Amino acid sequence: MTPRAEGSPPVGAELKALAAIAGPLAVALLAEMAMSFTDLAVVGRLGNLELAAVGLAGNIFFSLLFVCMGLVSIVGVHVAEAAATHDPEHGARSVRQGFWVAFIVSVPATTLAWYLGPILRALRQDEAVIAVAEEYLRAVAWCFLPYMWFTVLRNFVSPLARVGAVTVICIGGVALNFGANYVLVFGKLGFPALGVAGSGYATSLVCWVMALALLAYASRCRELRVYPILARLGHIDFRLWRRMLAFGLPVAGGAAVESALFSTVAVLMGVLGPITLAANQIAYNFWGLIYVVPYSLSLAASYRVAHGIARGEPRAARQAGLLAMVGGAGYAMLVAGFIWIAPQSVVGLYLDADSAGNAEVVSLAVALLGLLAVFQLMDGAQVIAAGALRGLKDTALPLFAGILGYWVVGLGSGYWLAFRLGYGARGLWWGLAMGLTVAATLLTSRFLVLSRRGRIGGSSS
Repeated sequence: MTPRAEGSPPVGAELKALAAIAGPLAVALLAEMAMSFTDLAVVGRLGNLELAAVGLAGNIFFSLLFVCMGLVSIVGVHVAEAAATHDPEHGARSVRQGFWVAFIVSVPATTLAWYLGPILRALRQDEAVIAVAEEYLRAVAWCFLPYMWFTVLRNFVSPLARVGAVTVICIGGVALNFGANYVLVFGKLGFPALGVAGSGYATSLVCWVMALALLAYASRCRELRVYPILARLGHIDFRLWRRMLAFGLPVAGGAAVESALFSTVAVLMGVLGPITLAANQIAYNFWGLIYVVPYSLSLAASYRVAHGIARGEPRAARQAGLLAMVGGAGYAMLVAGFIWIAPQSVVGLYLDADSAGNAEVVSLAVALLGLLAVFQLMDGAQVIAAGALRGLKDTALPLFAGILGYWVVGLGSGYWLAFRLGYGARGLWWGLAMGLTVAATLLTSRFLVLSRRGRIGGSSS
């Protein structure tokens, strides 16, 4: 157990504060990821081609969305500071400007998603896969803006430990998404069978419902009314925009570096063939599901570290980051044990593992899951450390660590192992493991150094 530092809250109290944010947030994020799972689970019943195409398109599209979410991540830090200093207008102003940043970014991003087909052709993807992927992309593209707005609102309520509403809305979204997928993909209740496009339209519909539901809660909750998030909504504060972007652009850049790596790996898997691509999508999607816990701990660490700094308690901020890292390591060990014990059960969530026609996909997916069990410990460490650094407003090194770890070490070694030494998909995943290890080492060391000095790495205010 981490000893209590002088001037910091008791370990138990800090763990309770982290859990109050990370616990419900993990459930909410898991529900959000489950929507992607339901897309693949329903579409997978159409065949391996549809599964591979939607998996590839979804990875690229949601990677783009994840990058843009980094631009509004400062909202959560500002709200945490506002709560610590009893300045609700500061937090509300950040939320309002976050809405505008989300809107401005969503217009070109949605357009790009609509025209991803030619990009996939330039990347030498199978023409049959591209044709199906385009159907999905032109339907799911309409979820970009509402999901960005939902992200802004989630960054508003989460630092205030009001994550319960997010959890309820996301769980409801999963149920609605599954029902809408089933109806629109297969043509039930009088609707035409839209195939993979139906899955994209279902996701877009659910994202709009979720954004409106969370806005309604944030506007009506008595405890949140002190934050006037809808007052003077038409006012654009360019000065605050500059501060938000100064903080958010490195975060988005780091997310872009990481997401681009995984999208590039997915493209390289496509070069290796549809079977390899399908197996990779299964492992990728499950990775996303288990990733929600370290990611939620990352967000909780960001808010609690920012809260401690705003209150002038750097030791409390350091303790919050360290406890989040310890919790992430324990979770990773539990996950590794589950994967090693029951990899076939995981694959069975996506495909009929007993079907002879799926034997090659199942075999490769099981092998990739075995590798995932090993290196998801490093993945959790790097994302939690990055979150703790965001609380210190230090976003420059995470970008550098991503470039060095993910691209130079990760992709470089992975490509060599996969294509030069002939290890294929396994080689690419070993490259990911090495890259994540480098990033985790750099980011954790950075937080330990800065927090020991009681310093803020950079400032956006």
